[in-house]
Amino acid sequence: MSQTMSGFCHPFAAPGNWYRGNLHLHTTASDGRRTPRAAAAWYRAHGYDFVAVTDHDALIPVAGLAQPGFLVLPGMEVHPGRTELGEPYHVVAVGLRREAAVARESDVQQAIDALRDAGAFVWLAHPHWLGLTLLELARLRGYAGLEVYNTTCARFAKGLGAAQWDDLLARGRLLWGLAVDDTHWEGRDWGRGWVMVKATELTPEAIVEALAAGRFYATQGPEIYEVTVASQELYVRCSPVQSITCVSLAGWGSYALAPARGPLLTEARFPLRHERVYLRVECSDSRGRTAWSQPVML
Repeated sequence: MSQTMSGFCHPFAAPGNWYRGNLHLHTTASDGRRTPRAAAAWYRAHGYDFVAVTDHDALIPVAGLAQPGFLVLPGMEVHPGRTELGEPYHVVAVGLRREAAVARESDVQQAIDALRDAGAFVWLAHPHWLGLTLLELARLRGYAGLEVYNTTCARFAKGLGAAQWDDLLARGRLLWGLAVDDTHWEGRDWGRGWVMVKATELTPEAIVEALAAGRFYATQGPEIYEVTVASQELYVRCSPVQSITCVSLAGWGSYALAPARGPLLTEARFPLRHERVYLRVECSDSRGRTAWSQPVML
């Protein structure tokens, strides 16, 4: 999918409703400490519209976990091949229509292809925590994005993947950024990173289609209400935050900061004079929580 300023298909102008979801969690079916039912129940009770159960190396049944107004997507996290550092890759897939045969001995590219053939939305988990290099990330094809924030990896000071994301975007590679919990139900690793998806309805097909199209943003709490990109200006509107940043190629981009003793920011306008290759938006509040828009290729 290509995305440019002239054909910017962002979620804020798309038809549909906003749905809050966590796309990465573990249960007692692998190495999590809550059952699938208890995990789904926690997210439903805390205002989420959907979750994906992504246990290790297995597509577990999710039938019966959904409730009216609350969706549970089938998913899995697989670990094919070896990184440059000798660790297995962590590839996450949601919305599979059938189980994909992915062994730990599988080639990582073949695993990505097999998951996509099974109908899944596929991304790479916690690139900072794994120590993935630009060359490793760039050589792989077919994955839709990577985790810009992973709650459980933040406990080890490696929860952010923005640097890896920007490295790829700067080289013209359009990828989506996700915020997730990756909860194993220990160390308060739940409820701190999620996606807001703009979809026409709350069904597995509509959510997966919206994810694949990039009609979502990632957040730890702040809300993004509007991102408008024109030929001369970027306009951002959001919940009250301390800073709004337009991220672009090294040496470019812009930012707006709330005054030290003044009101917080709820909007910003950036003249597009200096941005190159791509831009994306970060909105950070006074508690240090951030929301990340999807990128626009220039």
